Amino acid sequence: MHQNEARTNQLSPGPIWLWISVVGLGLSAVVVVCLVLYWPGRPTPEEPIPPVSESRPGGYSSLPTTAPTATVDTSIQFPPLKFPLGSIEEACGVNEFPPYWIAEETGTMSEVRNRALESVTCQTALENHVKTIHPYVWAAADDYRNRAAAFIKVDTPLTFERVFADPVGDSLRVESALSRPECLLKGNEKNWKLKEICHADSFFNFALINHFCFDGGVRKRRHTEWYSLEDNPSPKQDRFMWKQVLETDWMEKKCEGLDSTLAQIHALVMSVSEANWPNHPQEQLIKLAARLGDEAAGLTWVGPTWRRIGGDLPSGGYQFGRFAELFASEEWQSLITTGTTWRGFDTGHSNRQFSFENFIQAIELLARDGKPSTEQNNALQFNWYAVVEYLCVPIYIRPSDFEQMGIKPVKLQSCKQIVQEVRQLGINSPTVIAALDKFEQVALELEVFE
Repeated sequence: MHQNEARTNQLSPGPIWLWISVVGLGLSAVVVVCLVLYWPGRPTPEEPIPPVSESRPGGYSSLPTTAPTATVDTSIQFPPLKFPLGSIEEACGVNEFPPYWIAEETGTMSEVRNRALESVTCQTALENHVKTIHPYVWAAADDYRNRAAAFIKVDTPLTFERVFADPVGDSLRVESALSRPECLLKGNEKNWKLKEICHADSFFNFALINHFCFDGGVRKRRHTEWYSLEDNPSPKQDRFMWKQVLETDWMEKKCEGLDSTLAQIHALVMSVSEANWPNHPQEQLIKLAARLGDEAAGLTWVGPTWRRIGGDLPSGGYQFGRFAELFASEEWQSLITTGTTWRGFDTGHSNRQFSFENFIQAIELLARDGKPSTEQNNALQFNWYAVVEYLCVPIYIRPSDFEQMGIKPVKLQSCKQIVQEVRQLGINSPTVIAALDKFEQVALELEVFE
């Protein structure tokens, strides 16, 4: 009983509001950074812990242009790195690029990027890479909610390829559905049988096209990693920054290349949406998509009122999909708090400490892979790659940010160390042992076990 009370106290969101009030408006920039990356409590029972997907956390601007305070040595040249054939770095000739901050200092940034994007080979590599990415992860991989949005496999996975497949058709289908009373569900009503008739997936696709292409969402992206000149980026880190810039440029070109008739259709649909939902119409479209049965929409979490979900992405469908009860469960909370996004730094709050109990509960949840969920007869299928990366890959925090944020880096146990210690506990459940074996196998495959 005492243990449960202690756990409940740890889940309380109270400390975050106290922290905000103490810090004050004068430190708002630092507060925003801290709150985005380091939410120290968990949602209350009324707000079940959400979904998140791959990659590492980092900087805030989609295209950092802050002038370095240190002097740039424009004579620096990096040695060529070995990149896989067909990768963005190889196809776009990133080895030929000047160091990032030299291009910024000399005013050649746009010239370098535009020259690369003129290459068909570069365009093909960017298209093949970007189309497979989960939009929520791309927008802000440092947010555990965004990462969890890719933990579960669904019938129609959310990728940029899906979002950009047929924007005009999606817009027309949404316009048609909004004119049908049966599709405009009231309150928290949900009816998954209307999924096809009311084009649930088109609602979600339309909302994201609206966000990225008509509401500045591409430029709201937070970089996975970004290094200032003072951070003294290595050649590998420098080239990674260039890769992110090229991704952003490519996304903008995707938006610019949309059918010219889309803007007019889009404006019409948004006017109808705003008439139905004056507040946060994009978010309401995603909630409606989830209520009408789009599973991917049902994996989107909602951010607190002081901050929309990573990169200002519309969200909020988690309450209405078939995984709603799962997100409220103890096992799901344990999975979230075992991730490096949660345990990779010390904020002084006890619930940031790594817990073997939480890790075992997370493995017990993964052991349900392929088995029916508690809410529906459909089997739960986990994206093991996304989950293992979340649990094993250390989060990125810029070295210069530690002092600003008032946090301390934590020397994390590797997944190999954790798994070895868990095996020594003498777990007897065959299904849990099998899940632990698979976890280790995937971590080794991804080269993130040690």
